[in-house]
Parts: sequence; C-alpha cells; structure tokens
Amino acid sequence: MFAPIHLRRGMRKAAACGTLSIVLAATLAPAWADNRTDNPTDSRTGDDDDVDNTVAEAVDETAEDNVNNRRRHRNRVKDTDHPVCTPRIFFKRGHISPRNFFLPRTRYTDGPGGSMTVSVTREHEVLAFLETEKEFVRTSNPIEPGEVIRALRKNGIPHLEERHMVFTGHEYTREISDGMYGNMWYRVFGYRIGWSAWSVLSTCRHVEIASGIANVPARFEGWKYWESKHPSYKGRRLPWK
Repeated sequence: MFAPIHLRRGMRKAAACGTLSIVLAATLAPAWADNRTDNPTDSRTGDDDDVDNTVAEAVDETAEDNVNNRRRHRNRVKDTDHPVCTPRIFFKRGHISPRNFFLPRTRYTDGPGGSMTVSVTREHEVLAFLETEKEFVRTSNPIEPGEVIRALRKNGIPHLEERHMVFTGHEYTREISDGMYGNMWYRVFGYRIGWSAWSVLSTCRHVEIASGIANVPARFEGWKYWESKHPSYKGRRLPWK
C-alpha cells in the first residue's frame, strides 16, 4: 500500500527536524565540554569575590577588637593593683578638755564681806593658737590654726572660733559671804583639743605629718567668781589690812 502524498510530506519534514536537532546537539556538546574543562574558574562571578573580601575584612576587624579588649583588660588590672588618690591633708581629733582664756586687767578682789561691782573697761581680742608636739615631716606650708579649727568644727564642735572679740561693759555685782573675800575674773570659754594632721599620698596611703594641741576660744564669755579666806594671786597670799 502507498501512503497519501500529504502524509509522505509530513514524514519527510519530521525526519529533517529530528536530524537537525541531532546535528546541533552533537555540535554544541563538545564546545560546552571544552569550556568547562579548560576554564574551571570562569563559572565564579564577581559577587563571589566581593563576599570573600568582606569575610576577610570582618575577620581582621574581629582580631583587632580582641587585641584592644586584651589591652583594656590589662590596663584595668594595672589600675586596680596601683590605685591613684588625690594628694591632700586631713585632720583627726584627739582628747578634749575645757579651758578658760582670762582677760588681762579684769581680775578683782574685794572683802571681807559686803558686795563688789566689776566691769570690763577695755576691749580684748582672744586668738586661737596651736601647740605642735611632733612634726614628722617638714613642709614648706606649716599647719595653720585656721585649718585645724575648720576641721574641728566639722568634727562635732561647731561653736569654736579662730578669734573672739570682747567689748567693754559687762558690769556685774555680787554679794560676798561674811568673813570671806570675793574674787572675779572675766574670761572667754574655750577648749584644749588634741589634733593630728595626716597626708594622703598618691598611692592612697595615709601618713601622719604633725600632731599637737589646739587652744581654741568658743563663742561664750562671762565672769568667774569664787571666794577665799585670804586674798591671793597665783596661789600666793597677799598682805591685806
């Protein structure tokens, strides 16, 4: 049997297309294989190179950060082993006892018996002063009374004064016991206070540099009155008629 003419034409076209596909496949396959064998790195793109560079830079930065962290840690350890303090001087308070600052030309004696009237006729200024017992370190700036007094005020004695002024007046009358002599002396109340000065070194070590006694007036004043059988001065009996 013979196929129709239009079928024979369709078969010839299909055979021709199949042959052309086989020829193209055979022609392109060796070229693709040659390119893959000769240039194995051509398949990598520029993006891959950028990623590799970024990773390398990140590794370098991490290593540098680790070195800096180790350095900072060593510095902190050194600072802890060798503390640094601001050099300064501070004071400590020792024993304390009352003390009278008697004014000159204000002592009176009268009697026996009767009454006596007294007053302050001149102005007087009472100044604080220091008695330095020990000076362990000689410095170009000696310890001043004002420094010690300011420290003692902060240490619980707020009524201390570096200087106290007494004005005229203060008239006072007192009855004297029969057969006794009356004595009066105007004074400013104050204290004798032990003190010590300490220096803080840059290593935070405390070193005592001086110590002594501070004679400091307070903000109070008045007459002191006492009686005696005989008039006396500084423990000595005075002739009295």
